[in-house]
Amino acid sequence: PSFPALFAARLLGIPVIIHESDSEPGRVNRWAGKFAKRVAVSYPDAAQYFDSSKVAFTGNPIRKDIATPAAEGGREFLKLEEGTPVILIMGGSSGAQVINDAVLDALPRLLNSYQIIHQTGVKNFDDVTKTAAGILHNHPHKDRYRPYAFLNVLALRMAAGVADLVVSRAGSTLFEIAAWGTPAIVIPIPESISHDQTKNAFSYARSGAATVIEQRNLTPVILESEIERILGDSAKREAMSKAAKAFAKKDAAETIAREILALALAHER
Repeated sequence: PSFPALFAARLLGIPVIIHESDSEPGRVNRWAGKFAKRVAVSYPDAAQYFDSSKVAFTGNPIRKDIATPAAEGGREFLKLEEGTPVILIMGGSSGAQVINDAVLDALPRLLNSYQIIHQTGVKNFDDVTKTAAGILHNHPHKDRYRPYAFLNVLALRMAAGVADLVVSRAGSTLFEIAAWGTPAIVIPIPESISHDQTKNAFSYARSGAATVIEQRNLTPVILESEIERILGDSAKREAMSKAAKAFAKKDAAETIAREILALALAHER
């Protein structure tokens, strides 16, 4: 969709700035990168596709209202107990059935050691809560499971403030997780559906902030094992947190906006 505007800018001599949000640019951005004045990238891996003299690793703009986790009050707000690690599970705004199924299968064992905040997706909420209620009917720690159809801004900030680990897809949420400094397990949408998510997931994992479970390999046992491997090793968890914070670029939006203004003003003159 950006091609007509970029082509017109090329013909009319209007300066172009590209922001590439994926780890591997698409065909239009690769073409436009040849004449763009500046190229901003969200992932360091994307820089190799452009002229190094005009590319910058700016990160991806994220919502200001959730960039900083709530420092206090999260456990009270979400009705969580003290002292038990918290896992935040997000399958995207519409949820992810395959992730929900793996979580439900692992739920009775996970709740023996962890608390779970689970964003199920609106369309999946009723089925997930009914299934969970049956699975956990006599479970001594059933109150450690907190399902939500959708986490609004306040709830998400609270959840981010208490989460020890996030399980997520590999969309733009990765940049929010990085800003929180939270270790992550990333389960990208399969390459047959979204080529970008898998590449983005592995690019983020190379920073040391996350591990990847490809969807074809996702089973309750593998999910449990990976959770325990991370949360059971405080040194690894700390290293992943530091890597996430190093990857995060909280000033991405401002950096890009300032460069746009500078080029626009120079073009006016």
